[in-house]
Amino acid sequence: MSINDLIAAEADATEQNRDAAIKPGSTVTRGHQRAKTLQVRLNTEELAALTMLADQRGLPVSTLARDLLMAQLAAGQDTTTQALIAKIRAELDDLASRVA
Repeated sequence: MSINDLIAAEADATEQNRDAAIKPGSTVTRGHQRAKTLQVRLNTEELAALTMLADQRGLPVSTLARDLLMAQLAAGQDTTTQALIAKIRAELDDLASRVA
């Protein structure tokens, strides 16, 4: 087995068991500079809508959520924080209503 085959096999095994315990002394890296986590509370319908859209786009839910937030931030750099939050909430509500 080549090193590339071994890496591919380990990557596949990792994806199949995402909740496996990490061995003590291991270092977890994600390959990017994002080091902060944002926790967002959604109701069941909102999460279902976001999940469905992520599945349609072939993306993880967190990637889609980050992309949507970053697009809003880029588009609304001159708006107030309150207006941006209201716009995101309205778009999530609209998305949730289309799924139901």
